[in-house]
Amino acid sequence: MAGLGIGPDEFAIFRIVDPDERAQALEGALLPALGRIGDGLVAGLSRVAGMPLAKQEGRLQRRKGAAPEEVFVAFSAGDKGYLKAPYLALAATRGHLHARVAARPAADREGAIRRAITREAPNLARKGKPFRKLRSYVDWDHEELPEIAPAHSTAFWEEVAEALAVDGAGVGGVDLGIAWPAEEARSLALGDLLGAFRDLAALYKLIANAK
Repeated sequence: MAGLGIGPDEFAIFRIVDPDERAQALEGALLPALGRIGDGLVAGLSRVAGMPLAKQEGRLQRRKGAAPEEVFVAFSAGDKGYLKAPYLALAATRGHLHARVAARPAADREGAIRRAITREAPNLARKGKPFRKLRSYVDWDHEELPEIAPAHSTAFWEEVAEALAVDGAGVGGVDLGIAWPAEEARSLALGDLLGAFRDLAALYKLIANAK
């Protein structure tokens, strides 16, 4: 393997049918691999974000009788962690590697993020190229990739803001990013990932600094 140090063998873990076996393999191989990549990214991501970020390995979602469909490493500011603060994420799923910006409803208890996105919706819609390949992963079923988002539309960003008002059992929030096919992961470099996160930085700064 070359590049990022992940390749077909790691992505093949998602083909393991047994839920417990897949979870153990993901925790033993792919999640540590993402963690090592995260170690190489965190300083650059802090510069891109304009604030110190800390790396956290994401919790593997275990549901009875269902195999995990995603692993990720998160980068967030402050001491709240990614569950209660906006964060950047490098994620791997069955067929793709993803660079994402996310915030769960718990990160927006007072509505500051929702208001910030609503206020800046027209400006976000004018970003053009940086958001050209943006996808929304909220409530994604991990099958076909979500369609390319109409990020040029103010209405789209207003809908993104509205999704933060949906709380409950992990439903709602912000989860936007770009994806690379798994077969391209071997040829990517840290600089490629940082370039993608640089394109997403305006959105992250907006929600991370919302008051």
